[in-house]
Amino acid sequence: MNEDSWKIAFTSIKNLCEETKLKEFQFKLIHHIIVTKKELCCFGIKPHDDCLYSGEKDSVDHSFKDCRFVISFDTEVIKWLNARNNSKFNPSIEEKLFGLDKGPHNKELVKKFNYMMLFMRYYIYSCKLQDKPIILRIFVNNLLLKYKIEKLLKT
Repeated sequence: MNEDSWKIAFTSIKNLCEETKLKEFQFKLIHHIIVTKKELCCFGIKPHDDCLYSGEKDSVDHSFKDCRFVISFDTEVIKWLNARNNSKFNPSIEEKLFGLDKGPHNKELVKKFNYMMLFMRYYIYSCKLQDKPIILRIFVNNLLLKYKIEKLLKT
């Protein structure tokens, strides 16, 4: 990413959502300080540092861009959003991790996309830490509820 992209990623946190927990998560992700099984294993909290879904060594990069199960889940979530909104999002890995700042989509749809991607990363992270499967139906139900809450917080 270039310098302008990093500036956008850092400054977009405050406008992305109202929920402090998600803002904190995005901040930690940008700074690469999220605790994964790699760190938990180093501290003796977990017996191994293998990814719950792929069995490969876990890390921040693995958790959000390299794990084949996460990549597949990303694809399904984006397909769901595109079908629901009659859109054609096809984001790069940087856009998946840090959000879109422009494009051929309307501003409200881009905001929904960015929020969805942030919430999806948080959902995946939470499931991994709790040794739970990532399930599209559960994610979508939680996301739709979060959309309603975010809308209420802004009114």
